[in-house]
Amino acid sequence: MTQLIIEALRNELPDLRLLTDEIDRESYRSDEASYLKSELPMAVVLPEATEQVAAIVRIAAEHRTPIVPRGAGTGLSGASGGMQAGITVAFTRMNRILEIDKANLIAVAQPGVINADLKAAVAKEGLFYPPDPAS
Repeated sequence: MTQLIIEALRNELPDLRLLTDEIDRESYRSDEASYLKSELPMAVVLPEATEQVAAIVRIAAEHRTPIVPRGAGTGLSGASGGMQAGITVAFTRMNRILEIDKANLIAVAQPGVINADLKAAVAKEGLFYPPDPAS
């Protein structure tokens, strides 16, 4: 089953960064939650575009494979801990701020944007992005 999913990802998304070697997947096993025992993910993908994410989700659904979304891996909740039979989707390459709407106080960003980068970008517009107490 693992090989079928990896082949499907490679065939449909040839430009997708796909990590399958054990040593490459190891750093995606867990976040900063020391109390949680995480597993080595089956594969790690690093999409750069929404269309890639949609295709990854569709392939995973077709193969009934769980997905673990992951940001920078600095969380303390264990939410990005790997699953042996799962795909970890690391959003670090999706790090663009798409829009800062000053009039409506709205920012649109990809999921890999770092809080400090967003704070700096809105500051250039004369706005303030308060810290997230849970981050």
